[in-house]
Amino acid sequence: MDPRTRLAISLLSRLSYSMKPWLLILLSVTIAPFASEAGGKKSKGLAVTFHVEAEPNDNPKFITPVKLGKEHRQYFFGKVPTFSDKDIKWFYPFTAADGVSYGAAFRLKDHSATELRGVTLTNQGKLMGLRCSDAPLQAVLIDRPIDDGIIVVWSGLQQRHLEEFRKNFPHVDDLAPEAGPEFAMPGR
Repeated sequence: MDPRTRLAISLLSRLSYSMKPWLLILLSVTIAPFASEAGGKKSKGLAVTFHVEAEPNDNPKFITPVKLGKEHRQYFFGKVPTFSDKDIKWFYPFTAADGVSYGAAFRLKDHSATELRGVTLTNQGKLMGLRCSDAPLQAVLIDRPIDDGIIVVWSGLQQRHLEEFRKNFPHVDDLAPEAGPEFAMPGR
């Protein structure tokens, strides 16, 4: 919610107890155009969203059908992303095994990595789909719990996707190494 809208709502709720009804209506009408100013603006699109496979009999409002594979088999994924841009700590691109497309590894932030462990623990045997901008959905099988917070998409990304990722997330090479046992100085 826009900070101005939040401020207007807060002021109105505080004043509504002590004001006469007609004055409250006048104040509401005066503030409404300013409070709703941001309502018409489009929000920035997400570069990456991750969606867990859903059941075909789930509420149709919350799932979306996707055909995957050479056989174009029908799958269903949740419309609400399980993880998105805000959850990504860094990414690492690589050339896919097909030699034509790219893949990428995404490291989630610590709180999201913990959530990823829970999601992958409870959804083994299902797919996790990656949707990035205009690319077709790419999916990976959840075959075990993921403890390290890294989701790997093995192929299907194009150079333009990697450029978009570069604008939105740090590349793993841009980060300073975290201090740990492998970097610790030997004791004297």
